[in-house]
Amino acid sequence: MADLLDRVIDKGVVIKLDVIVGVAGIPLIGISLHAAVAAIETMLRHGLLEGWDTQTRANGNVEVGWREQLALEPGEQVRLELYGSYQQAEGIWRVWRPGRLMLTDQRLLLVRPLPQETLFAAEVSSIAGLGRLQKDDLTGGHHEVVCLALGDGTLAALYTPEADLLEACLRERLQRLGRTVTDLSAADLGSRGLVAAAAGQLWHRWRPGGGRAEWRSGWAVLTAGELIWQADVGPDVSLRIPLGQIRRLDLDRRGLGRPGDRDVLVLSYGTGEHPAEALFTGENVGDWPAAIRRAAHPGDGEDNARP
Repeated sequence: MADLLDRVIDKGVVIKLDVIVGVAGIPLIGISLHAAVAAIETMLRHGLLEGWDTQTRANGNVEVGWREQLALEPGEQVRLELYGSYQQAEGIWRVWRPGRLMLTDQRLLLVRPLPQETLFAAEVSSIAGLGRLQKDDLTGGHHEVVCLALGDGTLAALYTPEADLLEACLRERLQRLGRTVTDLSAADLGSRGLVAAAAGQLWHRWRPGGGRAEWRSGWAVLTAGELIWQADVGPDVSLRIPLGQIRRLDLDRRGLGRPGDRDVLVLSYGTGEHPAEALFTGENVGDWPAAIRRAAHPGDGEDNARP
């Protein structure tokens, strides 16, 4: 066996086999096999696997190229590298962008090799809080998202199949840097739209206890099942509208007094004979009808999807 392996690795072995399969002396099927088995270096020396070698070297050069463009600081080393994705905000929309998640001595990065782009970058020392949330995917499964509160007040959501490993390594790096972090609650993270299809600032016409209606500033979050609105001031001032209960969804131009004429999102919802009505306005209110229709009917187009 040792001599055979030495022969295969050093010079290679060529196997040629011709087989005829017949029944009652009548040939029916012919099989002709020709195989070469050798070490990779031997194969390349004899002109075999050239296409594979060329492609492998090209991929290696690309890998080296984009790693050099990361411009790591002197002495900075990559400690952990995983597949991951980052939730990027584009207006009210929330889009997950995939890439390579890299934790160095100093930074947490998410980069896309081709075309080369840094999707997310943060100093490890700027992380002030850590938390986890459940994310629903299109197949109905659940995945955990690692959420970060940064020193500038922003929140970031990162997904990786190895969320436990990422969080453990982050906490270990923060401990080495002498930083303490706050454990973020799921309720706080969920209210900021980190696992939502859309999120943003909206004003809502709030009528407290059946009294005089007034416009209140707040934060709206659209999930796969409901539209949630929370006032900026007063945790008891909130509204939850199940998407399946929405009967009317329109964008009207209305006069709002001192602010003048504004686009107003009108939602009629409920299961009873007399549906309730909710009014919203804001800078990006025009983007919300399409977002709500898409969330309510994910398999339909925007034109024919009507709650």
